[in-house]
Parts: sequence; C-alpha cells; structure tokens
Amino acid sequence: MSTVNVVHTKERLSGIVQLVGRRPNDVPKRRWESALVFAFFAVAYSWFGYWVVVDLHVVGFETLDRLNRALMVWHNDPAKLSAIGFDYPPLATLLITPLAIFRSFVTSMAAVPVASAIFAAITMVAFNTMMRRALVAGPLRYALLLALGCNPLLLLYATTGTRHFVWIAFVITALGSLFAWYITADVRWVLLAGISYSVAALAGYSSLTLFVLSAIMVGAILARLGADGVEVEGTVVGFTAPTVYVVALWTVFNFILLWNPFAWITNSSDAAASGGLEMFSAVDLMKATGELVLYGAPLAIVVLPMLIFSGLARGNPFALWLGVMLGASILTPALAVAFRLTDSPMLMRNALPMLLIAVVGAIWLARSAEEGSTLVAGLTVVALVISIPWTLHAMKTYRYQNLEAPFAVAITTGESQEGAETLNGDTVGIVSEQAMAEYIRNNVTSNNSILTDNAQTYAVMMLTGHPEWFFDRVDKSDGPWKEVARDPAGKVDYMLIDTQDNGDLLTQLYPDAAAGNDPQLQAVYSTPRYVLVNVPAGFSPDQTQDQSSSQTGGGS
Repeated sequence: MSTVNVVHTKERLSGIVQLVGRRPNDVPKRRWESALVFAFFAVAYSWFGYWVVVDLHVVGFETLDRLNRALMVWHNDPAKLSAIGFDYPPLATLLITPLAIFRSFVTSMAAVPVASAIFAAITMVAFNTMMRRALVAGPLRYALLLALGCNPLLLLYATTGTRHFVWIAFVITALGSLFAWYITADVRWVLLAGISYSVAALAGYSSLTLFVLSAIMVGAILARLGADGVEVEGTVVGFTAPTVYVVALWTVFNFILLWNPFAWITNSSDAAASGGLEMFSAVDLMKATGELVLYGAPLAIVVLPMLIFSGLARGNPFALWLGVMLGASILTPALAVAFRLTDSPMLMRNALPMLLIAVVGAIWLARSAEEGSTLVAGLTVVALVISIPWTLHAMKTYRYQNLEAPFAVAITTGESQEGAETLNGDTVGIVSEQAMAEYIRNNVTSNNSILTDNAQTYAVMMLTGHPEWFFDRVDKSDGPWKEVARDPAGKVDYMLIDTQDNGDLLTQLYPDAAAGNDPQLQAVYSTPRYVLVNVPAGFSPDQTQDQSSSQTGGGS
C-alpha cells in the first residue's frame, strides 16, 4: 500500500519567486492623495478644455461623433446600445456614455472636455503612484506632474475630448501595476495589469502591441529570476487571459453581426483607406520618425539609451523592457505606414504615448539611481519644462497633424479659431452645426421626421440633443434606411444633408437638393455645411433624377 506525501503550503511555495499569500513590503496607501491628484487634474483639464472648446472653437469632429452615439444609447427612438458601432474601439464610446444621460450637458459642449479630462486625470494618478514607489520626494512629484500636465501636446488631447487618453490611461495604469509587481514581487499586480490591458485593448487597438511586449516581459523576468516553468506559465496565463478573452469575444461579435470576424480591424476608423495613403520611402519614414520624437517627445531621446544601458550594463531587466516598449512606441507609426495599416500617417498625436512611456522610464531610472534619485527626478522636471515651448512651436508647423496648429494658436493668442484651416486643409469650428441645430430645435419636434445620414451629420444631431427626431441609419439598420432614402415621401418630413463632398449618401442620391437647385426638395434652412430640405407629400424621386440627368447631359 503506497503512502501519501503531504506537501505543506510553506514547502510548496519555497521555490516560488513571487509572493503568494504574504503581505509585500510596499509604500503605504494614500487614497486621499490619489483622490486629490485626480480631482485637481480632472477639474483643471475640464475647465481649460471648456475655454478651448466652447470659447475658442477648437474641437475635433470625432469627439462629437462619439458623443452623438452616446446620446443615441440613451435617447434615440428606440434607444440602442448598437449605436456604439464598429468604427471605433467599443469602449472608446461606451465609457463616455454616462456623460450623455443629461442632454443639456452634451448640447452645452461641457461634456466634450470632460470626455478626455477624466482619463487624463487617471493617467496622472498612475504617475504619482509610480513616483511614490520610486521614493521620489513629494515636491518633486508634484513638480513633475505639473510639468508633464502642461505639455501642450498632452493638453490638446486631455482637454478636447479625444479618445486617445481613454486607452492611454489604462496602458499607463497597467505599466504602473507591472512597476509595482517588479518592486514588491506581489503576483496580484500582474493580474491587475492584465485587467487594465483588457480594458485598454477595447478602448484603443494600438495598446495590443504594448500588451504583447508586456506579456513577454513578465515571462522573461520571471525566468531570469529563477522561477520554474509552472510559475512562469501560470503568471503569464493569468496576465494574458483577460485581454485574450475580450479580444476573442469582440471578434466573435464581429463575425455574428458583420460576417467578418476581423471587421474590428479592417473597418476601424484607423484602418487604411484604399489609395489614400501618401507614399513614404524608407528614408522618408526614418526622417519623419526622427521629427516625431524630436518635436513631440524629446525626453525619449535621453531616456531610451539610458534604459538600454541600465538594462544591459547594470543587470536591470525592467529598465531594459521599458526601453523595448519605448522603442516599439517610436517605431510603431512608421511600421503602420509601411504595412499600410493607417490612412493618417505619422500624425503628431503618435508622439503622446512615446512621451508618456518615456516618463515611466525616467521614473524607473530615478528609482534605480538610489541615492541619485532626486537628481534624476529633478533633471526630468527640467527637461519637461524646457520641452513645453519647444513642442508648442513645433505644433504650429509640424506637417502631419490634426488640430495641433489651431490649438497652439488659440492658447497663445486667446482668439477663436472658428473658420481657420488646419495644415491639412480642414476647416475648424462648429458655427454651421450650431446654427442648424438651433433651427431644428426651434422648428421640429416630431420623432423620426428628419431623414439623415448620421455618419456625416452627427454633429448637428448631437447639438440638438434629440437623436429621436432623426430617422438615421442606426434606427433600423442600413437596409430599411436606404429604402426610405430612395422614396422618402410620406415617411419623413425633412432631409438633413451635408453639402460637403464627404460621402453623405443623401447627397449622392439628391445632388441637386444638396446644391439647393431641386425644385421639389425646397431648402427650408441652410448653412455653409448643411441644408435642411422639405419633403412634400407628392415628392417623386424619379422626377428629381430625370432633372439631374438632363442638367448633366445624361438625357441626350
């Protein structure tokens, strides 16, 4: 009869590198300090953003699109969670839907800066906690947070409602958790990092690159510290499981709803448009990458080689892997262009994750310096302060950008940018949208009475605060909407058409109406960007098409 060997828990854990079931040595919790840091930056960015967005009219239309979708989740007729759609990563919109519970908060535009300020504040809390674990003195911590928080590139994306800080906040939180794991050897931090990455993955697909590198890092560090295969495998699986699960689930949803499991990649707003990508040579990409780092994240120029040196020469694996992640964030924009994964090449916003990962690296270097931590932290503050005017000037002239130039001009002059043009030729401002929305609020109150292509007129819909007034492509899907669009008489009272050449389906069906020349579809109200036309009961689309053909010579 065989005997049973009982292995006690203490003996079982004796060869395990990480702490399991034991309280680690860590800095004391200061929830009040984290709460104060969050409140300070959330309020400051919301207040500053209100000035920029409402008074200076610097606002990205992508933000208005996501807020309109958030309104439709609560107030459409019928209310639909499917309004979130597949154009953006789902959590980029879902996480801001609580802001749209009250219509007035959205129509006043106050929700716009809050949509990004909250997540930028979470990022600052993560940095403060990392600095506490790095034993950086309080005054230096706050100085570094202020210097980083005043960076003009960070200010733009933290205060104008853009979606980039949604995923960045959770990536920095994940890196902060891995930071804590390496210091304390507490495996719980690895699991928290995995959960943070799972949220980041569905808020911004760019985070998946850093997730993969982090997973490799966890396994490599454990192996280097002497952990056996079981511990390495268990920890890596625990870290990756949440993100793998949510990505798999999102892929299944895409397959069920769109019959394309990878539509979340190919149909994303970040995916490359066919033929729309400027051609770059290898030399062009190297030059553009250098400019992106030089102007947007100059701190990375110093931090990257120091991380690599510290990792290789001083046996500091966490520094080495932070260097790998920083290098990956620098190379990713060029690789996206090389593999044609984007139709927005080398945009200045790509420097934002470079800058923030460089700051994480600088904090780790401060901790690794031990007695010299104060000096390293102090030099980081000085570098961040010096980079403020440097980056602000670059934002006015850097070739590949969105709203960087109008934002830089607005905050330096205090003048409204309504009607100004970005360096890529887009017009800044929302006066046309506000005027049309005000007319509709004052004259239309019936549900589903305005036929519109919400993919183009979302800003007007958002500013009315009443998506239920519109019969849009979300209400009953594209099929029924296109049927009504081809024969709207008796089904809707008006059509709201975007008069710009940007893909509005109603403009394609009724070009004369968009131009204000259709005798059947008379313009009720128009602005430089939109026209609201009346749909009479006797409207005949065939007659409109015949008139259009004769005007273009199609009837000869």
